[in-house]
Amino acid sequence: MQAKFPLLLAASALALSLAACGPENPQSQASNATEVALDDNRTVVTEEVDAGVMNFVEKASLSDMYEIESAKLALERSKVQAVKDYAQAMHDAHMASSRELMSLAAGALVTPPTQLDSHFSGQLDQLREASVEDFDDRYLDQQTEAHENTLSLMRDFASDGRDAGLQSFAQKMAPIIEAHLTRVKALDDSDADEVTTSPS
Repeated sequence: MQAKFPLLLAASALALSLAACGPENPQSQASNATEVALDDNRTVVTEEVDAGVMNFVEKASLSDMYEIESAKLALERSKVQAVKDYAQAMHDAHMASSRELMSLAAGALVTPPTQLDSHFSGQLDQLREASVEDFDDRYLDQQTEAHENTLSLMRDFASDGRDAGLQSFAQKMAPIIEAHLTRVKALDDSDADEVTTSPS
């Protein structure tokens, strides 16, 4: 029994050091769904999940969450019907892709994040704080950047992802995301984000 005690102290010290290095917002990161929490707060991983798969699920999930929440803000704040129509389309499309992604992630033994990370939270804050005149321009600029990044993510995983179900998902989503990107660029190039005026 005495020989085991130092080992327990060493394990506890290691667990504390790892906890100190953990992410500020762990709910914004995907995790291995096969991790099992024990009474003493240790974790046993019963099966390893490819890091690339976890990264894809995390980034795709965060993208969907951001798209849904930013669309809600656009539907509330935009005064331009074309922007509101685009936002509604993004809300509906990303709600559908989020549901499909969650199902596929479960099959891949990955738990998607449940909260936005600091980057996307900051993007939403910028939209909330934008003036009436600036909102549409800022929303469309964010949408262009977000869809460019998501398109790259989908194309990369479609090419060499290590989970068949998620790879098929990426292959299907890539042209859809590309269509979203084309649509927002056309909207941004129009005068849609310039017609908003301050309330009198």
